[in-house]
Amino acid sequence: MAPSAPKALASGNPAVLTLAEADAELQRLAVLKKNHLDEQFVARRSVRDLPATIAGLSDRLSKLSADDATAKTHATDPIAIGGRTYPLEDVPDILGGRLNALPKNVRETARIPLGSYRGLGFGIVLHSQFAPEVYLEGSTARMATLSRDHQGPRAVLNALERLAGGYGSEWDRVQRDLGIAQSQLRDYQARLGKPFPHDVYLAELTTLRDQLKAGLSGTTQEPGKPEGPSVSELSEQIKAIKAANTIEATPQRDRHKHSSAEEPITARIRRRTEAVTASDIVTEADVAAESDRASMQVLTQNSSLDPPKTFQERIFLERQRRDDVPSPP
Repeated sequence: MAPSAPKALASGNPAVLTLAEADAELQRLAVLKKNHLDEQFVARRSVRDLPATIAGLSDRLSKLSADDATAKTHATDPIAIGGRTYPLEDVPDILGGRLNALPKNVRETARIPLGSYRGLGFGIVLHSQFAPEVYLEGSTARMATLSRDHQGPRAVLNALERLAGGYGSEWDRVQRDLGIAQSQLRDYQARLGKPFPHDVYLAELTTLRDQLKAGLSGTTQEPGKPEGPSVSELSEQIKAIKAANTIEATPQRDRHKHSSAEEPITARIRRRTEAVTASDIVTEADVAAESDRASMQVLTQNSSLDPPKTFQERIFLERQRRDDVPSPP
């Protein structure tokens, strides 16, 4: 005969419900601690990598400023191709000849210098599978991709003009990226090394939960050890410690930023099923309306309400109609 269950586990025992609530709270704390450890990992990695990113952005800013100053200083200089300067009206023909001499297809990326524009070197980068790019280079290089349909001298000159006039906007973009990187570094440095804020609560609740679980299971007290708190006392302690430690809800993303991947699969299936059902209802209603209109037209045309013809009669009438049509001369 199987032993009877302990009285503490009888249905309706408040201590059992308290134990379940404690387990749920510990699971929630475990998730929060895992998130905290993940944040610490990201903080350590970012504090390690962001200084190099900031240094690179700062270096690019200084080089863009130097190239912008060069382009403005030499704005009126003639364009040089192959080490020689030419009048502005002759540049398209000279540049076109140089472009026509370039290989049409290359197996590997080839960087071909062509001349000087506003004191900065320029040339063409040929790719094996992509459209060519125009580069303008001083302290740093900037690129502009040519379209597949327009790769002549005019397209190259227009690309150079855009590159030379775009140093200001590029400087602003890099400056924004630098500010973001510096702000992120300060934020991660402030977070780095912070302990999990609920460690004490987690340890105390775990101890009380284990004691309550042991009391409910009827585990006998070891000899020589003082008798611990009763099940009801443990339940009250758990309720008190939970009330004293209110954990804020995990912040959620804004609803308008949710993507379809974040939506539960059951909700997506239900939404799509409802959309398809509604579409089918509308389609069936349209078909029924079209059918009714067609039927009314047939009834109007056949106002005499002739009796329906058999299949043989319809075949005979069709053959007679074809025979009555005169053949073309």
